[in-house]
Amino acid sequence: MAARRFAAVGAAVVLLGQLLSGLPAAAQTSALPGSAFPLVLDVDLTPNPVCSGAVRGRVQVYDPAAAKAGATVEWRVRAGGEQLAGGRLVMAAKVGTAEFTIPFDRVPTTETALRVDARIAATAGGHAPGRYGKVWRDTVRRGCDPVRVASVGDSVVWGQGLDHDQKFPYLTGQLLGRETGRGHQNMDYSISGAVLDAPELPPGNDDAACLDTTEKQDPDGDGEMEFGEVTQQMPDVFCQLEKAGAQARAGGYGLDLVVINGCINDLDPFLGIGVGITPGSENLPEAVKRECSGIGAAAENPAKDVPYFSGAKVGYGGRGMRAAIEKAHSLPGRPKVIVADFYYALSRSTSPIPVKTCSRPGVTGARLTACKSALGNVAERYEQYTQLANAAYRQAADAANEASADGPYATAADGLFTVDNAVLTRDSKVWGTPVTDPAFPLRTRACPELSATPAQCLTAAVAHPDIEGARQYADAFLLNPSIREWFRLPPRGPGAQLNVPENAHVGSEVRMSVTVDGKPPAAGYRYHWYFGDGTQQETSEAAVTHAYDRKGPWLPRVVMTGQDGGSVLAEAARAVTTD
Repeated sequence: MAARRFAAVGAAVVLLGQLLSGLPAAAQTSALPGSAFPLVLDVDLTPNPVCSGAVRGRVQVYDPAAAKAGATVEWRVRAGGEQLAGGRLVMAAKVGTAEFTIPFDRVPTTETALRVDARIAATAGGHAPGRYGKVWRDTVRRGCDPVRVASVGDSVVWGQGLDHDQKFPYLTGQLLGRETGRGHQNMDYSISGAVLDAPELPPGNDDAACLDTTEKQDPDGDGEMEFGEVTQQMPDVFCQLEKAGAQARAGGYGLDLVVINGCINDLDPFLGIGVGITPGSENLPEAVKRECSGIGAAAENPAKDVPYFSGAKVGYGGRGMRAAIEKAHSLPGRPKVIVADFYYALSRSTSPIPVKTCSRPGVTGARLTACKSALGNVAERYEQYTQLANAAYRQAADAANEASADGPYATAADGLFTVDNAVLTRDSKVWGTPVTDPAFPLRTRACPELSATPAQCLTAAVAHPDIEGARQYADAFLLNPSIREWFRLPPRGPGAQLNVPENAHVGSEVRMSVTVDGKPPAAGYRYHWYFGDGTQQETSEAAVTHAYDRKGPWLPRVVMTGQDGGSVLAEAARAVTTD
């Protein structure tokens, strides 16, 4: 029956590790563009923007086939119609590194698109050069005080399936750089699959010990995960922050902003959140309180010996989001902190299709029976997780701000996603298949080599924000009043207040209204209401009613758009509690 819906995919790291096995081999092969390789894996520009002197660059090229053949690749760095640098690189290993310098007089004075690509070079035997592979895109410009953004977290912040310049932390920095006129620089320490805190990795939560470890997803050892697309539970978010701080101190710069998330992998997004068979995940409110807020862990991890891959094995009962927020603010520069609210990966709007969600190694006997019986509740549990995690994020940010000696610095910023943006919905803004996203060519080569669970790794982009979804995150962040105030950006509209009741009954009509200085706004605005439960409504009136069908808390928001196209976000000062 329709009420027993379940979906093909999960959330931040995806419910299905087996999805790819259901695709025909031809579909898997045809989805890999022939021109993807040699693949530019990473480009580091230091400094960028540059105030004086040259820009020093480092390009990393990934091509296992070229390495096996001992081939030479030639690479180039272009800005506009001009080539700024280039060279040849013998692929003695799967990842080859080349350095270059861009003299100051060749650095563009304004933000300019930068394109870096590579191809197999011509040989002395007469073989013609190959086609250029996939382009790495960034920007380059002159400037003395860029908005420096560090991103830490799991696959949501990493931007699973997206190219470097399509990810929402990068886009957030880019928008801030443009509006402030400062330019931007993004340092990304996140990695797909990361837990918020692995209490015993390193032992005793000695985060400084993280600096002595190098992950295989970080071939150059700078703390940024060039292979962050490959799922791995470590480094956890606290270790990522430690590495971000070490790099900032070594480089002599301060950070302006940290974009952060975490805790979904600690609960196990596969068999924990989705179907609740991972020990400790059965009761979602208690599990979220334990993993996102750091409250209520048992003395012994009940999931430590589960016979299947799970972040709950290492992430159980660690520090909560408030501690991560406070550690982020302690980094050089005392940066502001955006906690990226979770979106709706699965929802009751998701189309039902049959999948072997429960057929994973180690899931047998009673666990298998329990898993199959719970499939009908997967979407509902994910909606509940979204609500609970976002409430925990808000509480953590509020607590950090209240304890701050230098004023409020953290906000749980929402991407304004609804249940209709989930996977396989009418307005989906997440990847619906594992083979169409820009990073799929990288996963096809890197997952079998670097991941302990390659099937999961190959499909991990599914149900993560796609190109449009990532853009929506960044655009919504730039509407947030706190973020605009931090960076001294002018408001895009009137300073509106969203008025909501403090309490309501499930099923009863709740009236919400917008006022400006205590009065109704001027005529001519459109209002886009986000009720906090994943539903939305557009009106031309400054008031609306809504009935919640479940217990809260729910935090409503509204976007006012004037006739000039300018939009302003108003967020309720408190959540609506329903009973």
